[in-house]
This record gives sequence, structure tokens and C-alpha cells, in this order.
Amino acid sequence: MKTDSNTLNLSALGDMGLYVHIPFCKQKCMYCDFPAYQNLQDYYETYVYALVQEIDLWVTEHPESKSRPIDTIYFGGGTPTELSIQQLQMIVDKIKSTFTITDDCHMTIESNPGEVDLQYLTKLVNLGFNRISFGVQTFDDKALTMLHRSHNGEKAKQAVYDAKEAGFTDINIDLIYGLPRQTLEDIQHNLDIVKDLPINHISTYGLQVEVGTYLYHLVDKNLISIPSETIDESMYDMMMAGLKDLGFERYEISNFSKDNSYSRHNLKYWHYVDYLGFGAGAHSFYDGVRRSNNRNVMPYIQAVDRYTMPTIDTETITVERAQEDFCFLALRTKWGLNEHTFKKRFGISVVNLFSTTLNDLVNKDLLEYENDSYHLTSEGAKHGNYVFSQFIRE
Repeated sequence: MKTDSNTLNLSALGDMGLYVHIPFCKQKCMYCDFPAYQNLQDYYETYVYALVQEIDLWVTEHPESKSRPIDTIYFGGGTPTELSIQQLQMIVDKIKSTFTITDDCHMTIESNPGEVDLQYLTKLVNLGFNRISFGVQTFDDKALTMLHRSHNGEKAKQAVYDAKEAGFTDINIDLIYGLPRQTLEDIQHNLDIVKDLPINHISTYGLQVEVGTYLYHLVDKNLISIPSETIDESMYDMMMAGLKDLGFERYEISNFSKDNSYSRHNLKYWHYVDYLGFGAGAHSFYDGVRRSNNRNVMPYIQAVDRYTMPTIDTETITVERAQEDFCFLALRTKWGLNEHTFKKRFGISVVNLFSTTLNDLVNKDLLEYENDSYHLTSEGAKHGNYVFSQFIRE
């Protein structure tokens, strides 16, 4: 199949999402590999003005994007709540005055518990945010101190209750398993606390030791140890079973919700829909092109000051690449890889394209086929990266 010049056009497919990256933190966590920086308070105001200017630069190049409906907005980081309410309002006002925002827009903001109070949270709701995501990670105080987190277990719980009182309709917490010195008893302790919290969404991840992080240095020098592969798998099993028992539905490999309270913004990524990204380190996927911004704060600001987009990398997605991406992104979710959806998107049968791969994964009990869709099995979810890699054609 000839695909080199056959690029993907997704401009007519669904409402868009919009992502804003705020790369500032009070203290960077020892495991963090995201574009996030501490001790840059003097640049907050300048950064906000640059981000607003980037939006102007974008719509100058892509004026048609102003009329495309946006039904999810996500402020991530870093820690977006490091900014003042006035600074956040500048960004929100710019977005709302520039783009076509739907009445039911799902607006999420990430925050660290213990760094926001009821008054601040109430003002966030008044700005239009209706979903908040707290980077709790664990409720164990010793582990939080070791990870360089700025909160303790009690502050994490209080932040959730304050968010509920402030008026957030959707509340997520992040939890990590496989932490240094973590035990199965610690996992159960976290689940016991979750049981009583007014939350409807949980994101849970196994700890990743990324090269270049302080955690990597400690592990590499044998200054700290992480659970064995066997214990880590037991933690995974306990977390999966525990969340199910608490009424959370696993709708994506790392995400669980009650009452269909999905992260609608993240569904944009998994359903291969356009989204815009603004800020240092932000990514966009628009009209078949992926764009990445400079992740360093000062070069980002300097580029925008020169009235140039802070883009450092672009990739025009071929149909072949899009087909691969679509398959493994769909398989991450409970809806799976649907034959009819794939054919509607690409005009060709997924079985014809990937028959050998699909049959092999089914035979290995990593995928199952039901109601015209392929889904990860329980074993397939454990080995997701292997499953996804099988769809990459050389």
C-alpha cells in the first residue's frame, strides 16, 4: 500500500480538546520526567503572557480552528495551581474569547493536595473548572516525604473534601504502586482510604524509573531499592481487584471511574481526535500533524517574544502510521478496537490489514474478540506495551 504521500485529515472528526501546560512546581518530585521546574516564580507572569501570545500566533496560522467546537480543556503540569487565580483567569479568558467552547465543556485542572485551600478551589470553580485531578500518589506519610511531595496523607484527604465542597463535580486522584519500600499492606491502606473519599475517578500507575531523574540516580547507585517484579505484579493485581470491589470501572489501562465519569479530555487521545496544546512542552495533534513545543521555559518565552511559534518538532502523520496508532490507542480502552469504526475511519478492514497480528495475539490469550471488537484480556492488559508494539509495521 502506498502511504508516503497519503497524509491523514481528521479535521472533520468530532469536537476538539485543548491542553494548557503550566510547567511550574514548588518542588520537583524525585521520579518526575515531565517538563516541570521549581524556583521559577519570577517567570510566572511572563510565562502567562507568552502563553496568551502563543494562542494568538496559532490562530493567525490556523484561523479555521477558532470555529471548531472545543468540549474539553485540560490544565496540566507541573502544577497549574502554582499560578494565581488572576493568572489562570487571563489564560481562561483568552481561550474562551478566541475559540468556540461548548456549553458542556469538561474543564480539568491538576493540583497538588496541600497547596490549595477551600477559597482557592471555589475560585477555580467560578472560573469554569468542573473537574480536578490531585497528584496524591500515596497516603503514606513516609513515602510522600521520600518522594519529595509537599503534602501528607491528611492534607490529601482534606483537599478532596474541600474540592467537593467548592463545587467540583468530578474529582480524580493519582495513585502510584511499586514505590520504594512500599508493601502490599501499604496498597491495601490506600484502598481503605479511597473507599471513604468523595471521588469518582482514579488514575493508577506502576512507578517508572526514568533516566535522568533523581530516583534513577538513587536506584542506579543502589542507594534505594524498588519492589521486585513479583511483588510489583502482586501490587498491580491487588490494585485492580481492590478498585473493582470499590465500584470503579476500568475503562482504560490506567484509568478507573464510577458512573461513567470518564476523563473526557484524555478520551481525545485514545480515540484519536484532534487536540490543541499550548505552553512549554505541550503537544498538539491537528489536521493530521503532530506538533511539539520547546519544553524549556526561557527558550519557549523567547520564541513567542519574537512572534514565532515555539514549535521544535512537527510530524505529518501518514495513513499507515495513523492506522497503527489508532489500533493500539483503541485497545487501551474498554471499548477496544472496533471493526466498523476502523473501516469508517480508514475505508479498509482492520482484519485485512492486521490479520496475522490479531490472530497471533488472540492465540496467545492477549486479545479477545467479541461484538465486532478486539479487547485486551486481563493478561493482555498486564503486557500492554508488548501488544501495542505488534501493530508497528517495519
